[in-house]
Amino acid sequence: SGKSTMIRCVNRLEEHQEGTIIVDDKELASDLKKIHEVRREVGMVFQHFNLFPHLTVLENCTLAPIWLRKMSKTQAAEVAMHFLRRVKIPEQANTYPGQLSGGQQQRVAIARSLCMNPRIMLFDEPTSALNPEMIKEASVGRTVEAALLAEPAR
Repeated sequence: SGKSTMIRCVNRLEEHQEGTIIVDDKELASDLKKIHEVRREVGMVFQHFNLFPHLTVLENCTLAPIWLRKMSKTQAAEVAMHFLRRVKIPEQANTYPGQLSGGQQQRVAIARSLCMNPRIMLFDEPTSALNPEMIKEASVGRTVEAALLAEPAR
């Protein structure tokens, strides 16, 4: 228990109550500069995907690179299509999330995260809609941590 909360605390989407969170040798306290540095290097894929329903798959994937990495729209679209091909759904680029299956939505969430070129990927319950091969594909060249639903052995 607490795996999803831990992932949310790493990106400071929730505050932790005690202890210290250290990511890539950076302690996450109240230093906003360090928090922003970590957010730029940590990709997160949530159990519920958090896709924008009013944006197409391509728009979901290009929004952050355009606004946060200051990529041109053309470059962001090229990067997005590269990762949509890697997760095997390039044909869904102009589709809206509500038209996709759960597995396809999770692939979009992975592609969206990869578009930011994170060094570390965090998956919240990746087995909920994704097969292990896709997780392996998304993790090439990155540190990957997965919060699994499985209960510990007793």
